[in-house]
Amino acid sequence: MWSRRSFLALIGAAPAAFAVSARAFEFQPYDPAAVEKAIASGKPVIVHVRAWWCLQCHAQAAILDSLKNDPAYDGTNFFLVDYDKQKDVVSKLNCPRATLIAYKGGEEVKRMSWETSRDAVIGVLKAAM
Repeated sequence: MWSRRSFLALIGAAPAAFAVSARAFEFQPYDPAAVEKAIASGKPVIVHVRAWWCLQCHAQAAILDSLKNDPAYDGTNFFLVDYDKQKDVVSKLNCPRATLIAYKGGEEVKRMSWETSRDAVIGVLKAAM
């Protein structure tokens, strides 16, 4: 039989059981100064160029979202370019939508466009590590 005290203790502990760990990364909006600073730091940087209406972009974003809790990506800077609203950035990066770009040690090390497989997306992320 449950006592009031044990029931309240169980209810009090429930939120901890369902808590989600802190995310290893979150995408920041692409800001040229912030991106240049992050790249110059030599730390890993990932830039994702995507459009809200692009199916390949959504597939890539879903894969990236599934990796957000992976501690392997702690310390990596992630930036999101809005393909429709940041045409100047898209032009400067010289890429289509659905593109992932990896930087390591201040240099671009890998670029992938249109690929939607988990292995391809992880390959870009690993190139920056």
